[in-house]
Amino acid sequence: MMLKRKIICVCAGILLIGCSSSVQIQEYDFALKAYKEGKYQTAITYIDRAIEINKDEYEFYILRAKANYKIGNKIYAMDDINKSIELEDNFSAFHLRGKLFLETGELDKAKQDLRNAYELNSESAELLFDLGYLEYLNGENQLALDYYIKSAKYDLRNPNTYVNIGNIYAMMGDSKTAIANYSKALVLDTTDGIAFYNRANEKMLLGDFNGAIEDYKSSLLIDSLNINTIFVLAEAKTKLSNSQEAYDSYNRIINIDSTSAKAFFLRAKCEIALEEYDKACRDFKKAGELGYFDAYEMIKKYCDPKKKPQKKKDQKKSKR
Repeated sequence: MMLKRKIICVCAGILLIGCSSSVQIQEYDFALKAYKEGKYQTAITYIDRAIEINKDEYEFYILRAKANYKIGNKIYAMDDINKSIELEDNFSAFHLRGKLFLETGELDKAKQDLRNAYELNSESAELLFDLGYLEYLNGENQLALDYYIKSAKYDLRNPNTYVNIGNIYAMMGDSKTAIANYSKALVLDTTDGIAFYNRANEKMLLGDFNGAIEDYKSSLLIDSLNINTIFVLAEAKTKLSNSQEAYDSYNRIINIDSTSAKAFFLRAKCEIALEEYDKACRDFKKAGELGYFDAYEMIKKYCDPKKKPQKKKDQKKSKR
C-alpha cells in the first residue's frame, strides 16, 4: 500500500507540472493573438497570468513590454525589458530598449543596445531603419543612408524608409535622387503628405514650379491647415508670376491665422503686383503693427499720397 501511495503522489506531481506548462503556453498564445490584433491591454492580462505560473520565461516579459510600449506605458515596458535581458540576451529586448533610448535622446545607450540587437539579427528591416535614424541624429548621413538602403532591401513595402532616403539625398544636394525616392514612397502610400511636401521642395530647387505646385496641393489635401505648405505654394505661384493665385493662398493663411504678419506683408506685395494699392497699404500697415518691420519701408514707397503709384489704366487716362 505504501508503494502504491508513493507512485500515486509522483504521478500526481507530474500531472500538475504538465498542467501548469500547458496553461502557461495557452495564456501566452492568447496574449500573442491579442497583441497581433492590437488588443494590447488584453494581451497584458493574459501574459500576467502566464508570468504568475512561470516567472523565468524571458519571452513572456518581452511580449508584455511590447504591449505596454504600444499603449504608452514606457516605464513598465523598460522594467520588463530589463527583466527579459536578465533571463537571456535576446534580439527583441535589445531592439526595443534601443528604441526607448532613441525616444528619450539617450543616443549612446541607444547605440549600444541597437548594436547588440544587430549582432543577434543583422537582417531585421525595422532594426536597420532604427540604426539609420540613430546615425541621422548623430549627423552621420552617409552611414544613415547605408542603413536605410539595407532596410529597404529586406522590406520593400515601407514608405517611410524611402522618405528618409530621399531626405538624406536632399541634404546631400542630390534633388533628382531625392525625388525618385519620394516617388517610391508615394507609390506605396498616396496619403503621405510629408512625401508630397518634400518632393515639392526638391522640384522647386530644380525650377519645376508647376510640378511643385501640384505636389503642394496634394499635400494640402491631406493636411489642409498646414500654413508652411500654403506659404511655399504661394511662393511657387509667385515664381510663375501668378499674383492672383498667390494672393488667394495668403488669404487662406490669414483665414487660418489672423496674426501672421508675414502673410499680410506678402499679400500686400501681391496687391502691389495686382495694382490694388489701397489694399496693399492696409496690409503693409497691419504687417507692421504685427511686428513685420520691413513693412514700413514699403509704406514709405507705396503709401505716401504724393508718391503713390497709379494704376496703369489710370495713367493712360491722364495722358489723354
